[in-house]
Amino acid sequence: MTAADQPPANASGRQFVRNAASSYANLVIGIILSLVLTRVILRHLGAGTYGLWIVLLSIVGYLALLDTGVSTAVVQRVARLSAVGDREETADVIRTSLVFFSATGTIAVLVTVAVAPYLSSFLHLGDVSGTVAERTLVILGVMTLVKFIGSVPSAVLFGAGRGDRQAQIGGVGLIVTQVAQVVVVLAGGGLVGLALVTVGGALFSLFAMSGLIRRATGSSVHDGRFRRALLVDLLRFGSRNTAIAVGGIIAYSLDALVIGLILPVAQVAPYDIALSTANLTRNLTTQGTDMLLPTYAHFETAEDAGRQGWLFSKAVMASLAISIPMLIALAAFGEPILKLWLGTVPPQTYKIMIALGLVTALQLPGHQCFIFLTGVGRNQVLIRLSLLGAALNLAGSVAATFWLGPVGPAIGSLPVVLVLDFFVLPVLVCRHLELPFAAYARGALLPVVPGALVAGILTALFLVVHPIHGGSTLRDGVQAAASATIVVVAALATLLAVLFRVEPQFRDPLVARLRRRRS
Repeated sequence: MTAADQPPANASGRQFVRNAASSYANLVIGIILSLVLTRVILRHLGAGTYGLWIVLLSIVGYLALLDTGVSTAVVQRVARLSAVGDREETADVIRTSLVFFSATGTIAVLVTVAVAPYLSSFLHLGDVSGTVAERTLVILGVMTLVKFIGSVPSAVLFGAGRGDRQAQIGGVGLIVTQVAQVVVVLAGGGLVGLALVTVGGALFSLFAMSGLIRRATGSSVHDGRFRRALLVDLLRFGSRNTAIAVGGIIAYSLDALVIGLILPVAQVAPYDIALSTANLTRNLTTQGTDMLLPTYAHFETAEDAGRQGWLFSKAVMASLAISIPMLIALAAFGEPILKLWLGTVPPQTYKIMIALGLVTALQLPGHQCFIFLTGVGRNQVLIRLSLLGAALNLAGSVAATFWLGPVGPAIGSLPVVLVLDFFVLPVLVCRHLELPFAAYARGALLPVVPGALVAGILTALFLVVHPIHGGSTLRDGVQAAASATIVVVAALATLLAVLFRVEPQFRDPLVARLRRRRS
């Protein structure tokens, strides 16, 4: 096959594998560094300062709404343009989105400057200096400006099918940033030092990815022009994602703030630590399948609903096949693993971790529905459902926090997630694809069952043969971590064996490759 015959990046299986592998490598690096940074901050700054850092990051995270979904619209638009090779329009998309994000990033900085003086009036800062909190928030606002501008080359690379380059640059930036953050904390730089280092890392990623745009697309910001009509189109598509994002923020991202407003700010620490394990599960299960957004857009342009349906079913299956064994392993071995990681574990962390793990697993089909519907340009069907679900979720989280403490947001989310993400959204996607729900269940849900059974049986055997008493020693923690790893790996191996036996799409290419090598 000549270079001219090669399929476009978003339709190439090999390119998808490279994208997914780079993304997962980036994820592993981030997990390792995050584990170290969390422990360093807790030990050297205390639970109160750590909780404030998380709340400030949450506040700045809400400024992502100023994105108004344009970055995702850029991904979807660039993927469609790449499918037809329209470089001129791609250059206009780059220039138009850069102007937009420069403006919204500046607004983000101004918002943090306006909010900073009032932090002490609505947060229980305890013994943390109000001046330090204000300065940190403003610096994080500057970080938001840099990240907004950096979202343009990031979205373009992703939409052009070069998520591997995006992940590689992000991985290097992550290493530099978090190593520097650890050094700053150990040197006594405090929250202000942490925030300054974060800005530096965002600048590095911005400049590094900007240099790759022309190579990936054949276009750059210098080739294009700002077009108001194009911006309106991007905003129209992106506004739907903004409404969905508002629902997500109300439903889930407000959890740390809800706890900080109702309970002492130190109570945010156990929730955030537990949330980091849930995010680990979510990232491990969705890091590869998120690469499918531009692929869905490509096949929508090519009018290939069959490939879309097959990819969607397998994306849901892959997500659940990883998350369910991880949830089983954490439920059995999570407490000693937490002690191995943190040494001193804040109260209720383990209980919150299990509740959030269950919420995460039930959310995964809904997440895959969001990726699919955004890729095909049909995300308007999500708006009403996401806002209704968010309102119910927030009400349940607030009530449960008053009654149950920091585990409340997780418990309050369960009913809505079960109904909306696990059942309703997959039904809507099946209708769009004209795919019977029974066929979706056979392709996406049924293959997960053998792996889950293997995970449960192995976990029970480990607990019988090598019971963990109290989980207070280094040996208990290492044994628990090893057992959990074996459980997850065995469950995934079972899934691969099932797929190899019943799915010709997985088996035939491998068999053909082996035959070619032998001949």
